[in-house]
Order: sequence, then C-alpha cells, then structure tokens
Amino acid sequence: MWRQLLRFGMVGLFSTFVHMVIGFLLIQSNWQPVMANLIAFTIAFLISFIGHLGFSFADQDVSLSNTLWKFALVALIGLAGNEMLLIVLLSVGDQTEIMSLWTSTGCIAFLTFALSKFWAFRGPAQPR
Repeated sequence: MWRQLLRFGMVGLFSTFVHMVIGFLLIQSNWQPVMANLIAFTIAFLISFIGHLGFSFADQDVSLSNTLWKFALVALIGLAGNEMLLIVLLSVGDQTEIMSLWTSTGCIAFLTFALSKFWAFRGPAQPR
C-alpha cells in the first residue's frame, strides 16, 4: 500500500505541475483565467487518470469506462473537499494562507487516495 501511495503522490504532483503550467501559459496568452483553469484542470485530470491507471493502480483489473466516471467523481469530491477545508482553515486563522492551502491539499490527497484505491480503481471482487 505504501508503494501505491508513493506512486499516487508522484502522479498527483506531476498532474498538478501540468495544471499550473498550462494555466499559467494560457493566462499569459490572454485567456480568461476561469477558462484557462478549466482547460488546465481537464488536461491534468486526463494525465492523472492515465497515470493512476497505468502506474499507481496498474495491478488492478478494471473496466476503463467504469473507472473513468468513478475517478471523475473522486476528483470532483477532492476539489470540493479541498475548497471547504481551505475555507474552514482560513476562517480559523491559525495558519498563514499558504500553510492553509498546503494543509487542505495534503489532507484531501489522503481522501482521494483512499477513494481511488478502494473504489474508483478497485477491480472486480475475487471469488472466495
């Protein structure tokens, strides 16, 4: 499980990097920030899905279409959870804004790993 968590983190960091670079480049090219972010998120989501399917959870025997919609839901749950936790941390005011962002993102990463491992990328149940 630790190896999967490490791989999950590597794919997550890479897809986050891609998201930020694409978003930055589009915004610098005079795209509207919301549209730039949507395009960057979509590309990063696809990279993340492919990376988790082929690297993080490569040992799972899963249906591509079934796993894709489940992972999309996991990504949306992660995004919503991150936003909500960030709002709470910022309202408490015990941490800086950057530390609040790191804390919320780190906490939600464990949630998305668990949802991905035990639901989205879970293969069919093995007969006993």
